[in-house]
Formats: sequence, C-alpha cells, structure tokens
Amino acid sequence: MMSVFSGFSLLFLLPLCFASLAVGATLPEDEVQALRDIAHTIGKKNWNYSVDPCDGKSNWNSSQKNVVTCNCSFVNHTCHVVSIILKEQNLSGIISADLVRLPYLQQIDFTRNYLNGTIPKQLGTLNLVNISFLGNRLTGPIPKELGNITTLKALVLEFNQLSGSLPLELGNLTQIEKLHLTSNNFTGELPATLARLTTLKELRIGDNQFSGAIPNFIQSWINLEILVMQGSGLSGPIPSGISILRNLTDLRVTDLNGSDSRFPQLNNMTNLLTLILRSVNIIGSLPENLGKLTNLEVLDVSYNKLTGPIPSIFGDLPHLNMLFLEGNHLTGSLPRLIDRPHYVDLSYNNLSIGNNIEELQCQRETVNLFASFSNGNSFGNICNTDLPPFYLLFDEVFINFDMLGPIM
Repeated sequence: MMSVFSGFSLLFLLPLCFASLAVGATLPEDEVQALRDIAHTIGKKNWNYSVDPCDGKSNWNSSQKNVVTCNCSFVNHTCHVVSIILKEQNLSGIISADLVRLPYLQQIDFTRNYLNGTIPKQLGTLNLVNISFLGNRLTGPIPKELGNITTLKALVLEFNQLSGSLPLELGNLTQIEKLHLTSNNFTGELPATLARLTTLKELRIGDNQFSGAIPNFIQSWINLEILVMQGSGLSGPIPSGISILRNLTDLRVTDLNGSDSRFPQLNNMTNLLTLILRSVNIIGSLPENLGKLTNLEVLDVSYNKLTGPIPSIFGDLPHLNMLFLEGNHLTGSLPRLIDRPHYVDLSYNNLSIGNNIEELQCQRETVNLFASFSNGNSFGNICNTDLPPFYLLFDEVFINFDMLGPIM
C-alpha cells in the first residue's frame, strides 16, 4: 500500500527525474563523499560509488523505495542531490548529521527501517520540504531547530519512541500541511504556537501521553482535512470551535478524560467520510442533523452516555457502511436502518424489541444486538457475531492509527 508520504514524493520528484539524466552532468565530489559518510552512519551498504549517483542507473535508483534523485539543471552541468528515499531497507544505524552536507536536499524519507538514536538538530539548517522517519526506533525529543525549516510541508514521525513536549518552535512551520506524530511517547500540553499552523491539512497525534484539554485553538486549522486524536492523552470536552473545520473528511477522537458534554455541532462538515467519537463522554441524544452528513461511511459513537432513540434519518445516509452505537443508554424501538450498513453494533443499550423481530434479518451476521434490549433478551444466538475480517483490518488502522495510511 502506498504510504501516507509517497504522494508528496511522486509529485515532488516528477520534474526532477528528467533533470537527473542530463547528458554530461555529474555530482560534485564533496556531495559524493557526503553520501559515503551518510551511508556509513545509517547502515546503507550497497550504493555503487563507481557510477555517478545522478545517472539514474545502478542501485542509486533501483525502485520507488530506493531512490537518490538529483537536480542537474544548474550551470556548468552540475548536479545536486535533492531527495533521498530509503524505505524498508533494513537500515539499523542512526540518522546522520552529514545530511546537511547536501545543501540542496529537500526530501528525506527513511520510512520503516530500524534507525535509532535522536533526530539531528542540524537538519534545521536545510530547506527541506518533506521529512519522513515513520516506523523506526528514534528516541529523544523533536529538536526545536526543526522549527527553522519554514519550507517544510510534511513532518512524519509516527511509530517511533520519541518523547518530551512538542517544541514551541513547531509553530514557525508556516507551510506545514502534514504533521504526523502518532504512536510515540510525547507528553505535555499542545503548545499554543500550533495555532499558527493555518496551512495544516492532516494532524495525527494519537497514541501518546499528552496532557491538558483539547485546545480551543484547533478552530484556527481551517484547512484541516484529517484530525486523528485517538488515545492521545488529552482531555475533553471537544471544543465547540471544531464546527468551523468544514473541510474535514476524517475526524477521530477517542478515550477522553474530563467532563461530560453534548454532541458537538458537526452538521456543516458535509465532506465527512469517517466520524469516530468513541468514549469521549458525550451525553444527551443523537442529533438529527447528523443526517446531513450524506457522505458519511463510518460512524462510531460507542461507549458514551447517549440516551433517547436512534434517529430514523440515519437510514437515509446513502453511503453508511459501518455503524457503532454500542455501550450507550439508547432506548426506543429497533430501527429498520440496521439492514443498511455492512456492519451494525447496537450491543449494550436499552432498546425495546417491538413487534418486528422477524424483520431483523440477523442471519446476515452483520448486526450485533448482544445485551441491547431493556428486557434482558440479547438475541445473542441469532445476532451476535464476531467482527468480520474487513473490520479487523479497518480497526487495525485506527487502533494503530495509520501505519498503513489513511482509509481510502
């Protein structure tokens, strides 16, 4: 599967691939030596220095996961390294500070290796556009010097062992579009300087140990399309200003401590495909205006304190294929909408059976009604079923958040 970073890589590299094949163009010897030293530090053992790294041949460019790209449009047929992509290369060294000896470098992608140690603060001197160290073993804090890279559009540090508070200087990344920090050991509150990141399109900070409440300044991220705060450590309630984020297609917030709150106003988020608000202390009834989210495919508001009936308008959502309402205090008759999605979980509620139990069609094994009725009848032998395999894969994405990238 294409990583969350590869889209940037392909778009960025396209105009440079042709430049790297310019006739007679060569890479300066000081950059060749820098590549030697970088390879030694990160554990890259199969680069062939007998050929020019910018010729587009040999093992300098053997696949989309193993690419050194040059720009050879400089005067005097001179080339410079602008991108290094080394994905899944079993690199077991450390990230080399010698990367700064490639002064034209704009992209570093060391996704899914075994690199350890810390992120060199020297990277803050480069005009980088994309950084991905996803899926390594990096430790220590994010260097505040990365905040100097005002050209940066993507910072992907997920699935490492990074720790400490987020530096205030991240608020200086005024062109940032992707900030992915999932599955680390970050602590502290989200710094107020992040309110300046108005170009942000994707923020993923789940599976960390942040503290404090979800800040009100999230309403400043007006271009945000994906917001993932699953198991982040932050407390609720969800700020009312979230209603301003009308470009959201994917909103996932789970496991909030803090006080109870009403369902947030989301009816203007008509682009939403995935809405997960699981265990976030929501009280009151399910709002009818969720029926305006006609593009919605996944709705999960399980393990809250919701009461009242399930709105019948949910049955009019044409694309809804997964509905999770378990672990609430919902009442009223069982709605006919349960036949619509691929999977429905209404378990652990207080619904009433009504007179149409024969119409449930639980034989489809897509409806979980275990312990869902006020009279104690669970229909477990008819309707209770293990989650189907496709859900297990889906849940792997939002429990592990996005090791495989966002749900498409």
